[in-house]
Amino acid sequence: MFQSQTLDDLGRFYGTDKCSAEFGHDFLRKYEFFFKHLKDKRFAFLELGIYKGASLKMWADYFTAADIIGVDIEPQTLMHRTDRIKVIVGNLSEVDFLESLASLNPEVIIDDASHWWPDQLKALLVLYPGLKKGGLYVIEDIHTSFPPLDKLFKAGFETPPFYILQKLAEYLTGNYGPSPIVRDEELKPISPSNVFHEEICFLARHTEAVIFLERACLLIRK
Repeated sequence: MFQSQTLDDLGRFYGTDKCSAEFGHDFLRKYEFFFKHLKDKRFAFLELGIYKGASLKMWADYFTAADIIGVDIEPQTLMHRTDRIKVIVGNLSEVDFLESLASLNPEVIIDDASHWWPDQLKALLVLYPGLKKGGLYVIEDIHTSFPPLDKLFKAGFETPPFYILQKLAEYLTGNYGPSPIVRDEELKPISPSNVFHEEICFLARHTEAVIFLERACLLIRK
């Protein structure tokens, strides 16, 4: 095990693009603020998208007691299995497969898979109910919701994932419930969504916080 005081140091050591090295996304320095209380806790950690396996090794070193579970569609990613790392091969666009992952009751989920709009949204809506209370859900590379990348990642879908997260933040901030000032009145969103309205309401009822980071978004489960 590589000994380090920071998650970003581990990321740089293993060569994951989540670190702050040149051409990296610099996610890890932000993540550590939210993850450090779990460092020595036993829990299920789920990462969607394995690529070359560098981040799985990093997570296994950082979370000393967690069950590290990586998911990918490519069978060759099974080579990254160790005594600390489990790899599950499956198609993340299939609801049945996502539901099987939700049953693992993870405490942290990181979506670093296809970045396609329908896949990001489907994973969020199916996996979020299975996330432990107080758990963390991270959608990486949310900048694919914006031009010019939107043309590459919309995959025939018309609703950018960022729109759903933006509306979630609006519903959550406005509380979308009884007004604390005007008796017998309900708080309403400034501009109610005409798509995924019920799904956004569900997320708002079960979310403590929505945190936007550079190219990512983190949700804390209520």
